[in-house]
Amino acid sequence: MPEPDPILPIANWRACRSDEQLQRSFSDPDFDDSEWTPIAVPSHWQTNPEFADFDGTLLYRADLSAPMLPEGQRRWLRFNGLCYEGDVFLDGAYVGQTEGYFTHHRFEITDLVSTAGTYVLAVEVAAPGTGEHDTKRHLTGWFTDGPGLPQRWNPAGIWQDVRLVDTGPVAIRHFRALCTEADAAHAIVHLRAVLLAARPAEVDLTTTVAGITQTDRHTVAAGENRVEWQITVDDPDLWWPVGRGEQPLFDLDVTARINNTVTDQKHRRIGFRSTTMRDFIFRVNNQRTYLRGVNLTPLRRDMATMPIEDVHAEARSIRDAGFNAVRIKGHVTRHEFIDACDELGLLVWQDLPLVGSYVRSVTGTAEQQTRDMIDLLSHHPSILVWGGHNRPHTSEPRTTAAPDLRQQQIPSWNRTVLDRAIRRAFTRDDPSRPVVAHSDVAPHVPKLSGSDVGLYFGWFDGEAADIAEYAATLPRMVRFVSDMGAQALPESLPIDLDEALTTRGGEGDALRAVIPPTTYPDIASWTNAMRAHQADVLKTTIEALRVLKYQPNGGFFAGSWRSAGPGLTRCLIDHDGTERPALHTTRRALQPLLPVLYPSTSTLPARTTARLSLHLCNDLSDDVDVEIRATITDHRGVATKTWAGQVTSDAVEFIDDVAIRGGRIGAEMHVALEVLDAKTRAQLSTNDYTFTAS
Repeated sequence: MPEPDPILPIANWRACRSDEQLQRSFSDPDFDDSEWTPIAVPSHWQTNPEFADFDGTLLYRADLSAPMLPEGQRRWLRFNGLCYEGDVFLDGAYVGQTEGYFTHHRFEITDLVSTAGTYVLAVEVAAPGTGEHDTKRHLTGWFTDGPGLPQRWNPAGIWQDVRLVDTGPVAIRHFRALCTEADAAHAIVHLRAVLLAARPAEVDLTTTVAGITQTDRHTVAAGENRVEWQITVDDPDLWWPVGRGEQPLFDLDVTARINNTVTDQKHRRIGFRSTTMRDFIFRVNNQRTYLRGVNLTPLRRDMATMPIEDVHAEARSIRDAGFNAVRIKGHVTRHEFIDACDELGLLVWQDLPLVGSYVRSVTGTAEQQTRDMIDLLSHHPSILVWGGHNRPHTSEPRTTAAPDLRQQQIPSWNRTVLDRAIRRAFTRDDPSRPVVAHSDVAPHVPKLSGSDVGLYFGWFDGEAADIAEYAATLPRMVRFVSDMGAQALPESLPIDLDEALTTRGGEGDALRAVIPPTTYPDIASWTNAMRAHQADVLKTTIEALRVLKYQPNGGFFAGSWRSAGPGLTRCLIDHDGTERPALHTTRRALQPLLPVLYPSTSTLPARTTARLSLHLCNDLSDDVDVEIRATITDHRGVATKTWAGQVTSDAVEFIDDVAIRGGRIGAEMHVALEVLDAKTRAQLSTNDYTFTAS
């Protein structure tokens, strides 16, 4: 049974910029707010023209209509998302405070609204702006600093709904559901709840999932009571990633009763599966799973009012592009997106919203928000791994293709102390999932353990094809590549080009070095060149990593999916929905059965025969009988070579060397690859390469 809807809507929201005098009087129910600005809730306040450039503290007031509260019942006010800090008042009485933009906050207001009437809800919301490289205190991650967002963007405000909820004398204050074990024989769901009791009582907690019903009795004292229990499902239908099986989901309902009378209830949708990771090789239900993923930064600036159907459509588009995983990078997105991932079989790497360096005082806040995130999201079977802190050593942007190995040997408080505390919080509260404490951290003393890294060959320095030599030299550094690629501007250029080049995360200096604007006749030609370069870099990088599948690479996240604004980004889709050439190229590079020439190169020696290794990357879960055809066009003419045989499931097969004869300097050579079903002759996949003699 779903959680109850709000009893009545909280309406007529209005807002005003705070000052010292208003802060002392705005919560008074008789305060005259007739001149205040009407504002939508949920929303980010900068989407309101009156507050479009405002950072700081905004005061909200609203009318809260409440019916009579039955005797013995309790009434709660719940905020589902407030960015970033709030102080809540009801009819002049202080109710409580909030911190954290994605966390849910619930306050008891039984004594304040026990009789029917209309009350004044007043909220002081503080979200001061932060300079790009300031040492930070607020855990907002890419929600504040995401690529493509304007420099002045602040997502502040009551950006999720506010609800009024009634319960009985015992309320479920916090709730968590974890699938801790799952195989063909049984699945175990571990549950945890904090019961907030008005008086001592015997509480029956009835759990129902997948046709199993179990009741556990708990004796609770007045105040907070933490209870834990588990339920076992025999012969479960397992949840699988896309391409590996089905995605069965089950309603999980927990109902609290006192003397057979319902006092509160919780509802989740859950799937049964197990996840493990070793050396960044992931297993789902004990089967190796190679991650072909993409980073998700905020889907758009105004996440608050994005229609649910649009949120679900984004997840479907990611799956249909050939990805089987998504990293919700440095932020917590709308929960509807993860619901869609559950249904579609998209694996999720979920980050805590920590990006760059923070002051020491955030440790307790980070640990608390880690627990809050687990409570909020842990029931989702699609969540494969928890991510902690992105680039903890610095808030400065990257300027090199690979992390600086020497610089990261120096201990830092963020990486050494804060990130260890985050890891402990994750593993203590959710032992069912692997944890990556920090990202983009190179191996360092004393354990020489690193993390996933971003590799930007072909952008900051070198050629994209250099990743092959880098991987051979430092294989530990390509165990998991969590970002890659080049940046580009949108096809429909904004009026202010300089502003587009200086949006948050934009790497204008690198762009000008790699694609010099002075070599192109106009801006449109320059834009087309950078978009083509972005596509070429992604193709080369993804193909190289797929050849290194499991030896040592466990997967990758390619650039980012959609830009939140008209800026310079690594996204595959512009903010207005226009697909970039990089998305077309990536779709081809993600074909589950892909022929690849390795190592990749764009040039071959003139008048010399070069040999490139042909590999077939098979991400399918079955062996396949195929015929591979290579059509080679060089100065000698056109030649065709074929191979036939069976390729092993979930593996990479070396097929043969392909010989290509370079012509005179500047001449082009081509290789077209085709994979056919050996029995039906149906085309399964294609790939092609163009080389220039040098």
